[in-house]
Amino acid sequence: MNVRNCPRCNRIFVPQGRRICPVCVREDEEKYERVREFLRDHPGATLLEVIAATEVDEDTVLQFIKEGRIEASQLQGASLHCERCDAPISSGTLCPSCQGALAKELQKAAGSLRPSSPGERETKSRPKDKMFTADMKD
Repeated sequence: MNVRNCPRCNRIFVPQGRRICPVCVREDEEKYERVREFLRDHPGATLLEVIAATEVDEDTVLQFIKEGRIEASQLQGASLHCERCDAPISSGTLCPSCQGALAKELQKAAGSLRPSSPGERETKSRPKDKMFTADMKD
């Protein structure tokens, strides 16, 4: 069984697709709900207003934006930048042009790992016209 300590609260937990424990996940969800409700009731609020009204720290609000749960356009004064080219973005970590470029690079890398034709794979294996036998000892 794989057991870890939560990086936030140091509780022991069994990871199930998350890097933090279920208690911290629940706390994050409660914070998200507070921010979401505030933004629904106060559209166009600034980042500082959201932080003051919800008592959710700036890093957590920015994390919600990076995860795509909140868009930066919903908050005045909140700006995210592409991690690759530093262009302004409304959510996530990469701008659309860098996402496309990264996808092309990954496809190119994946293509170089695959054999170019089905026949190429056979040439790397044993020749089909020869018979291989184990050395037999009497």
